[in-house]
Amino acid sequence: MSRLLKIARREYLAYVRTVGFWLSIVALPLVIGVTASAPLMMMKSAKPERLAIVDLTGQTFGPAVAKALVEDQSRANARALRAAALSAAGPQAQEAVRKAQEWGGDAAGRAALARYNPSAAARFKTPPAKAIVLPAPAEALAAATPREAGVIARREVADKRLDSVLILGGRDDAIVMDLWSRNLGAPVLENDLKTTVGEIMRERALARAGVSARTLKAADGLRPAFNSLSPRAASGEKVSLRDRLPAIVGFAAGMLLWSMILTGASILLNSVIEEKSSKILEVLLSSASVTEILGGKVLGVAGLTLTVLSIWALGGWVALINFAPGLAGDILAVLLGKGLVFYFGAYLVVGYLMYAALFAGVGAFCESQRDAQTLLGPIMMVMTIPVVFMSQAIRAPDAPILAALSWIPPFTPFLMPVRIAGDPPLVQVLGTTVLMIVTLVAIMIFSTRAFHVGALSTGKVDLKGLIGRIVRKPAG
Repeated sequence: MSRLLKIARREYLAYVRTVGFWLSIVALPLVIGVTASAPLMMMKSAKPERLAIVDLTGQTFGPAVAKALVEDQSRANARALRAAALSAAGPQAQEAVRKAQEWGGDAAGRAALARYNPSAAARFKTPPAKAIVLPAPAEALAAATPREAGVIARREVADKRLDSVLILGGRDDAIVMDLWSRNLGAPVLENDLKTTVGEIMRERALARAGVSARTLKAADGLRPAFNSLSPRAASGEKVSLRDRLPAIVGFAAGMLLWSMILTGASILLNSVIEEKSSKILEVLLSSASVTEILGGKVLGVAGLTLTVLSIWALGGWVALINFAPGLAGDILAVLLGKGLVFYFGAYLVVGYLMYAALFAGVGAFCESQRDAQTLLGPIMMVMTIPVVFMSQAIRAPDAPILAALSWIPPFTPFLMPVRIAGDPPLVQVLGTTVLMIVTLVAIMIFSTRAFHVGALSTGKVDLKGLIGRIVRKPAG
């Protein structure tokens, strides 16, 4: 054990002392954060489209479209405020903000949020408007046909005086929309304008059929009072966000394991290849057993991976407490409430050790990264299978195919944490865990033999001969 811990300490410090290790800790969250926030940053930084509407229908479609765009923006502001209330103070605050908005608008909603979380209310900023409707050129409004108006619209857009010009022609149920835009690929307002004009056409068609505006507005406002209920809910009836969190946290645990394997096990693989090529492994084998070397390397890299994840987790938790304390409280309650933190931890630890030992054994046979790719290809393909099914496990944790795949040890540590929301039978939890531990022991035995044989081997990888030598070689 003393030699094992010394090897683990050496493996750990060899990476922790490098500048690249600390840069990677900062770089990956930064890249993920920028990638995740890129759409939001682009939306906030994008300037509203300067839109002009040329109405040649003679039926006041233009003013109706402009009014609808303003109303859509108001609804978007209301949704954003409710979302901010949910993340900052939980479902109760979200419901209070919604009720306040119904009678007092966004100002009342913001005041309601301030009662639950003043800092969140102060930080909240309304989403930027997608478009600003500007007066249309007089020449375009005086045009006799949409084609004539299009000549003017083309000039205005080409000269960058306007970003988009909507020309409305036709009548009643045969409205024609021509949208001139600077964006060649996908005009920003295209779908919104299609939907808006379509809704106005529907309203006016119903009005011509004798349906009053008041009746139509009342009909559009009809919404069923929907309650999502389940006997598995914490309350015994109504399903809350906290009831849905275990599946989401389980999915995050599965993806965390996948990331740990890709980073930690890859470090372990590179370490073994480097030490084999420099003959360091031969020196180590002369002073320590294969079990001590393999165990020390796996333990050292596991400590390294946990250090990285702990730093990231601490940073993420601080961000949650500051920007979404309601969600942070719910996640903590989910993890501690039913002991799920131990449930997830067991699958993370066993799953990581299983793949790490396999990677270390494979690395002992590789002279270079090219050799490693030859042997790791099948392992990486196996690892992609559970990732494909993990997102489906959130929606249908009891699906028969997921229950069957959970019994396959390489897939178990990924799928079982996600399936926890479906409350899988105890026999599945215990059975898959025992089978996974048995597989871990078998992989450790196989990897120990492979490590001993591979550390002293040279030349290209011969899979057939390699497997035969491992099976014949006694552990030692």
